[in-house]
This record gives sequence, C-alpha cells and structure tokens, in this order.
Amino acid sequence: MNRAASGFLAIALVGAFAGPAAATLRIPDCDALASWASSYERGAQWKPNQFGTRYWFPPGFAAPATADTFGKPVLEWSVEEAKEAAEALRRCEQALRRANRLAERNDVSAMRGYAQNNVARYLQALAEARAEVPARLSSLESAAPSTSLLAFYAALADLGRDRRAFNEANRATGGLQGQEQAEARALMAALRDLPEAEAAGAVREIASARLGTIRGGVRDSIVASFAEMPTSVASLQRLTAMPLALRREHGEALGAEDYAAIDRAIAARRAEMGASIADDLAASIAALPANEEAFRLIDQRTDERLLVMLPRAGAAKVTEAAAAQRQKAGAALLADLRPKLSALPETQESLDLIDGTLMPAIARIPDSAGEQKAKLIEADRERRAAILAAVNRAERGSLRGRVYDSPAGFSLEFVDRTRVFLKQGNGQTAAGTYTEEDDGRVVVSINGQSMVLTREGRTLAGGPTVFRRSK
Repeated sequence: MNRAASGFLAIALVGAFAGPAAATLRIPDCDALASWASSYERGAQWKPNQFGTRYWFPPGFAAPATADTFGKPVLEWSVEEAKEAAEALRRCEQALRRANRLAERNDVSAMRGYAQNNVARYLQALAEARAEVPARLSSLESAAPSTSLLAFYAALADLGRDRRAFNEANRATGGLQGQEQAEARALMAALRDLPEAEAAGAVREIASARLGTIRGGVRDSIVASFAEMPTSVASLQRLTAMPLALRREHGEALGAEDYAAIDRAIAARRAEMGASIADDLAASIAALPANEEAFRLIDQRTDERLLVMLPRAGAAKVTEAAAAQRQKAGAALLADLRPKLSALPETQESLDLIDGTLMPAIARIPDSAGEQKAKLIEADRERRAAILAAVNRAERGSLRGRVYDSPAGFSLEFVDRTRVFLKQGNGQTAAGTYTEEDDGRVVVSINGQSMVLTREGRTLAGGPTVFRRSK
C-alpha cells in the first residue's frame, strides 16, 4: 500500500467509527489474516490527526479491510482485543513459518508487533481521551468570560475546518489563568489523542454554543472598562485608537453587532471625556500668566493632534480660550514694553540692548502669537529707529581722528580724510585708504582689497564684521 492512501484510509476509518460499534472482535483464519497483512509497507504511517499526536501505526490497521477481517474497525477495538488480535497473528505467523510461506510470514509478523505495541498503546490513550474531553469541557463551562477564553473557544469552533485552529487554541490557553488554564491545556492534550474528525465533533458544537455567551460577556466587559478609564488625554488617545485595536485583537471572535455596540460606547465615552478635558484645558489656558511663557504653554494645550480628539464644541471652546489668552498676554507684554522702551536713553548702549536682548526675546515667542507678536516687534523697531536717528545725528561728521574696534581684535584708525590704518591683534598695522559715500557707506581699501562698511550709530558694519567706535 502506498503512502498517499493513508489520507483516504483516515477518512474511511472515521466513517466506520461513526457507525454502531461491533459487539465482539472476530478472529479469522490464518489465510484471511495473511491476506489482510499483505498491505503492510515498511515506513508507512497512519496518524489519527495532524495535531502533533505521539501515536501512529501502519495504514493497514486503518483500512476498511480491517473491519471486514476482524468484524469492526480498529478504533472500536479495546486494548484487550488488540492483544487478542496480536495473539492470533502470532499463531498465524508460526503456521506460515512451518509452511515455508516466508514472505507472508514476514508481513504477519510485522503487523503482529504493531498490534501488540503501537495499536494497543494508542487504543489505551484513545479510551482515556474519550473520557477526558467531555470532563474537561464540563469543568470549563463555569469559567468566567475573558478575551483569552473567547479566543480559545473561537479556535475550537473552527477545529476540523481550519488547519490553524488547533495551534491557535493552544496559544490561547497561554492567556488563561490558574485552574482554567490547567483544564484547557488538559483538554488540548486529550484532543491530540483523538482522530481529527472525532475531535472536531467532540468540541465544535459546544464551543460554538459557548461562544455566544462568552462573546456577550467579553463585549460587556470591554464596554464596562471604558467607564473605569480616568479622564485624561492619555485615555482619550487610547479610546481614539481602540476601535482598530480591538478588531485586531479579537478578529472574528466578536461579531458585527458586538463591534457596533462597542463603537457606540467608545463614542459616548469619548464625547463625555472630551467635553471634560476641553473644559479643563480652557480653564487652564485662562489661568496662565500673561508673559512670554504663556504663548508656548497655549500652543501645548492647543496641539492639533489633541484638538481633533475633542468634540467639535469642546475644540472650539479651547480655541476661543487660547485666542483670548494670547490677546491678554500680548496686551500685557506690550503695556510693559512701551514704558521700558520710552525710558531708554538715545545711546548706542540702548541700541545694543534692543538688538541683543529685547528683539531676541520677542523672536522666541511662537508665531502662533500672530498679531500680538507683530505689535511687540513694531514697538521695538519704532523705538530703535528713533534712538538710531538720534545717535546718527550725534555721530555725523568726518571719520578723521576716529578709532573703531572689532571683537575679533582688529582696529580701524582713520588718520585723516583719506588714510586709514588697520591694526591687527598681533601688533601688525596695514595702511590703506578710505572713501565716505553720501549714503553713509564707507569704502576701505587695504593691500588691494576693498571692504564696504555702513555707518550705523557708533558702529561700522560690514556683514558679520562690526567695528564699534572707541575714540
């Protein structure tokens, strides 16, 4: 018999097992036994299922010819009947040896060994599994609904229809706890010893029936968990992601009606939580101090990723509170800035203060401040322009006799109306010429190279290079 026939034999065997059990084992004569044993093929195996069973024996035991020869299929044999068949095969083996029918004797001898060992051991395990499966199912009947139990029964309900079902049910037991896990794993161990169709028949209907009850319990537990979630932005984020996450977690174990009920509960809890968070955000924004930091904190509380999770009315409330507080903070900063600007003396030091301190501070205010930031910049620029005009008036006149220093250690000394010395930090001095343009620019030429500087207050600036008047 070839290996490809073993699948057909498994189906035939299951069909035979499903019928009424034969009362007793029939022991045929030696010729019938030899004919039956001729199906033996070294290495060929029949296994009761594809669940990772520990048991196998030659396919000839599972063939329809077994019932024809012994009066009933092998799965209806008892352990004692397997030993009885083995004894009959032993006597036949001896008779065939005496008759010098050695080829037949070898087949009968092989089948005798398997009947005495593999078949007998499997029949013992089968009898125990047939008692174990209903007992374990009964123990699990009172288990509390849980996500893992739902996944467990959903997989069992597909046993025999989906090759992955057994492994998925096995994995689901890992999520169970305590006695429930022990019962479920004992059930899976027993199923591993049943023929596949018999295993499916033993659990599929019960699993399907229990799924409805457990599904409702899991659904209700999920819905109840929403009320227990604290009102927070983190919870709101979880609720937003939950519809997709739950579908990934439970798949088809929950039905369309279950997901619809869960989605409605999520929407209700999101609306409730979102409204509360919006109220808190609006209140916290209104309580912010009217300073530069307020603008950054307002931006944090009005992040677009947060606003989209809030109900439309709640998001509008937060946005309105933010606009009002930005206006309030901007007005307070402007009211504080204007007197300070007015009090600044019309000196180069005041220009330095505006450029080095006041303007950078305003630049750090987020662009979301919009109009408020623009008013602060305008006030700064307006006062700077007035101070610069005053300093420029004071600095008008020829450069002759003036000295300007740069932070890099260079100095420009304007000797007369045309000559200039460039002194370097290492003590070297280079002579050159300069020209003053009508628009306030100064062109300095030294060693064949020219540099254009602009007069602004008490400084001469050319790109990143700035010389400040020291004399």
